[in-house]
Amino acid sequence: MQSPNIGSITGDLSAPNKARMAAVLRHELPDRVPNFEVLVENPTMRYVLGREIPQSNTYSNIDPRDYLDFVRRVGQDVIGMCFSCSPFRELDDQGNLCNLSFRIERRSDLERITMLGPEYLDDRFALLDRYVSAIEGTEVGLFVTMADFFTDTYTYLFGFENFMYTLVDDRDLIEEVLERHTGFQVAIAERVMEYPLTFFYPADDLAYKSGTLIQPEQMREIWIPRMQRIFAPALAKKVPILFHSDGNIQELIPDLIEMGISALNPLEPYGMDIREIKKRYGRDLTLFGNMDVGGALSTGTPEQVRKEARGLIDDIGKDGGYVLSSCHSITANVQPENYLAMVRTAHQYGRY
Repeated sequence: MQSPNIGSITGDLSAPNKARMAAVLRHELPDRVPNFEVLVENPTMRYVLGREIPQSNTYSNIDPRDYLDFVRRVGQDVIGMCFSCSPFRELDDQGNLCNLSFRIERRSDLERITMLGPEYLDDRFALLDRYVSAIEGTEVGLFVTMADFFTDTYTYLFGFENFMYTLVDDRDLIEEVLERHTGFQVAIAERVMEYPLTFFYPADDLAYKSGTLIQPEQMREIWIPRMQRIFAPALAKKVPILFHSDGNIQELIPDLIEMGISALNPLEPYGMDIREIKKRYGRDLTLFGNMDVGGALSTGTPEQVRKEARGLIDDIGKDGGYVLSSCHSITANVQPENYLAMVRTAHQYGRY
């Protein structure tokens, strides 16, 4: 990959540098294509670190010193924490808060629920303080992922089938639960924005491989206005937003752009043609992902991985608007050598 335009970043191209990620989110040319994974599981994490750590993946709010060690070895520009949390609880017989033992089926079920306040996550914010201290004086950036309020509602709170029936039979009940969830998420987002984030990473799984879980027009009515409120603190602080959803969300991409996102992840190859998305929306969006976790990363050879990665860099990354990463995460079935082949392709072939 050749270009006469050289980014302002200097030094080792295999080393983390938050300016690299910031540049690509602004659609500027950095020194090379960044590499990024929100979640890397064992055995890959153990293979890279050469040692055991208590947690099984990087998404489980690991010790920031371990995370720093990991990203320095793979050249990832940021470390991050997960603030996803369902605020819906019930009281047990002893008056202690516990997870719901039931699915919401009728409005009277709301009377059995106790809502958490944002102070419930004080321990996570204390850990986030440690993350900030750990990266001080380094070139490593910081992100926070959170939200998942729609996903939590159709999985944990209602159950998928019951959610779909209730959406038809009593949509007001669905919206009441979504509204309660959103209020909690907005409070967390406002507090998160007090931290020096390289980007904000809200997530919500909205789609099957074939299209959105419910009609796009319904998404525009019940989901978009609420997620806009979660985006608002980041937009007010001019923090770039990387939005995550699995599945085929092509019909919602114009809405997401209008909502103010800077980037989209993970662009699964099953129903999401990243090359077509690049042609249609490349001026507005930085694209993350599309490396098939179920393909060469898990079942192929390092050379096959390099070939797939080079193709994405050539077709998507020439103008700086691409971050090389998997189409979901580095799951336990991914071969560590294949993950490193992808990473090194970004470092070597992805240079501008």
